[in-house]
Amino acid sequence: MQTNASPVRSITLLALLFVLSGCAALAPKIDPPHVSLSDLKLKDVGLFEQRFTLTLRIQNPNDFALPIKGMDYEVFLNDQKFARGVSNDAVTVPALGEALTSVDVVSNAGSLWQQAQTLMNGKQTALRYRLSGGLRVVNRAVKIPFDYQGEFKLNPSEHIRSTQ
Repeated sequence: MQTNASPVRSITLLALLFVLSGCAALAPKIDPPHVSLSDLKLKDVGLFEQRFTLTLRIQNPNDFALPIKGMDYEVFLNDQKFARGVSNDAVTVPALGEALTSVDVVSNAGSLWQQAQTLMNGKQTALRYRLSGGLRVVNRAVKIPFDYQGEFKLNPSEHIRSTQ
């Protein structure tokens, strides 16, 4: 009796795989959005950790809106990990548009102390920073990575430079 059931299962499985692969092909390809640091504010200072609020600018190069359901990110200062965070705040970035969102990061006292010592030695003329992480988009299983780098000149007469 099992000889009839086995081909039916195989055909059903193949049909299911065909339908699922067809659905995946219909989903539009997402060009990665540009995520940059727009502002940074100190939120809370504790003995062991500090909290900062970052304002991120998300620019969408796609011709469809990006409904972002969350993200994870890390901040590096002078090539050393400084802080990290996660957010489940939803933001929809319009097609060929941009949106600002505020997120929190946490740094530990050791990271802050190390950066302060580097700046106080007086030899540093710029502060390099990097923001990297991933965006999670509604109805997508894979997160979209981002990486943004910039430099803040410590001499006020010089301008801020950023790269991606």
